[in-house]
Amino acid sequence: MSKEEKKTYNVTILARREITVYPKIGQEAKQIAVTYVAAGLPPSTIYIPKEKYTKDYEKKLIREDIEKRLAQKPEQITV
Repeated sequence: MSKEEKKTYNVTILARREITVYPKIGQEAKQIAVTYVAAGLPPSTIYIPKEKYTKDYEKKLIREDIEKRLAQKPEQITV
C-alpha cells in the first residue's frame, strides 16, 4: 500500500497525562501517556518521551500501535 493509500483509523483520545518515570535509580524522565480507543479495539495507552512529543509523532505511534494490535491473532481455548 502506498503512503496515499494507507488505511485510516478514527481514534478518540481519552486522556493525555504527563508522568514521571525512573529508567535508572535517581534518573528522572518525563513521558506523555496517551490513552486512546479505536473502533473494534479495547482502550490502549502509548508512552512518548516528553522531549519527543508532537501531535504528528503521537499520530504515528498510535497508527503503529493499532496496526500491531490488529495483526495479533486471538487465542481461543476451552475451559
